[in-house]
Parts: sequence; structure tokens; C-alpha cells
Amino acid sequence: MSAMTTLSRGDIVNIRRDSMMQFLLFYPLILGLIMRWLIPWVATGLMDTFDITPYYLFLASFFGLIIMPDLAGSLVGLLLLDERDEKTLTALLVTPMPITTYVVYRIITPTLISFVGILVLVPLIGIEVPPLGSLVVLALSASLGAPIFTLLLASLAKNKVEGIAIMKGMGVLLLAPMIAWFVPEPWQWLLGIFPTFWSAKAYWLAVAGESYLWVAAVGAVYAVGVVWLLLRRFRQGIYQ
Repeated sequence: MSAMTTLSRGDIVNIRRDSMMQFLLFYPLILGLIMRWLIPWVATGLMDTFDITPYYLFLASFFGLIIMPDLAGSLVGLLLLDERDEKTLTALLVTPMPITTYVVYRIITPTLISFVGILVLVPLIGIEVPPLGSLVVLALSASLGAPIFTLLLASLAKNKVEGIAIMKGMGVLLLAPMIAWFVPEPWQWLLGIFPTFWSAKAYWLAVAGESYLWVAAVGAVYAVGVVWLLLRRFRQGIYQ
């Protein structure tokens, strides 16, 4: 716990001195408030020309569920790249703190931020909100994907500048559930190769009152598997 506290203090210092990280931290709250007002306003404005209400579920799942793991994972990924640039990771290898403790902290942090963020963001947007019990399950399944974004940045980027560029490329993980919405079954299941698909699909099923637990479970197991593979690559990079 002492090690976790020390790492947390370091993160707070890094966030306080970086305006981009501060923006990422508060962006979900800003986004939720905007969507809560904007979606009904657009629906009313387009009432006579285009009905967007059939897309409420799509909008709620994307802005409430899918985008949060990306933001949380990217935020922690940038913090990790900061530490790499400052040679903090190299210094950790000669300190009493086990490297495993550091790695576990870097996995838990984006997962927790994402989980809490989803529980706040979905009700804040206020459309197509599943029951609380279902929302907790969906938030847990989706938030397990947050470390994927963190470890992708850590594994692919050599420094923070490259990390910002890679963040744009990781947008393909957000496109998968958006594309799946417009693809009929059973073909949309092919997009299950992307981890973000499973939590979005589970959300759609939960709101529709259909069986969703197995989809959320598959998504969670798949995300953990991807994290494990990326973690092996990340650990190898630390010792190089």
C-alpha cells in the first residue's frame, strides 16, 4: 500500500503539470453534460426531417460506455510514457519496490477510473440507461479493456510524442462497435475480433432485455487475454 501511495502521488504531480492530462481527466464529465443536453436538443430540432431516437441506444453505448476505457487507458498510458522519458522505469529496477507492484498498479488504475467513470457517465447522459445491476456488470466488463489502451501506448510508443500519435491510431478500436451497429447479425459478430465490440453488444442486449451476461463475460475474458499478451511485451521492454 505504501508503494501504491507513492506511485499515486507521482501521478498527481504529473497530471497537475500537464494540461492535456487534466483535460483527459475531466473530459468524461464535460462530455456527459454536453450529451445530456445536446442529444434531446438535436432530436427536437430534427424531428420533422430525421428521427434520431432509434439511434439513442447507439449514442448511449458509445459515449457512455465505449469511450471511457479509451480515455482512462490513454491517460495512464501517457503517465507511463512520461515516466519512461524521465527514466523512472529504469530507476525502479534498482529500488526495493518490486516491478510487479508497479505493473499491477498500472493495470488497476485505468480499470478503476474507467469503471467509476462509466457508472457516472451513463446515468449522466440519461438515455437508454440499463438497470443498476446490469450497469455494474457492463461497466466491469468494459473497464477491463482500459489497460489495453495503456499497454498499447507503452508497447508501441518510444516516447510521449509518439504516444500522442498512436492515440489517434487506436481510434480503430472505437470504430468497431460503431460499425457493428449498422451490420446485421450474424455478420456483426465478426467484429468481435475487436475487444470493444463485446461490451457494446452486451449493452445493447441488456437495454433490450435480452441475455447479455455471457457476452459481457466473453468480452471480459477476451480483454484479460489481450492485456496478458501486451503485458508480456511491456515487461520485456522494461528490461531491455
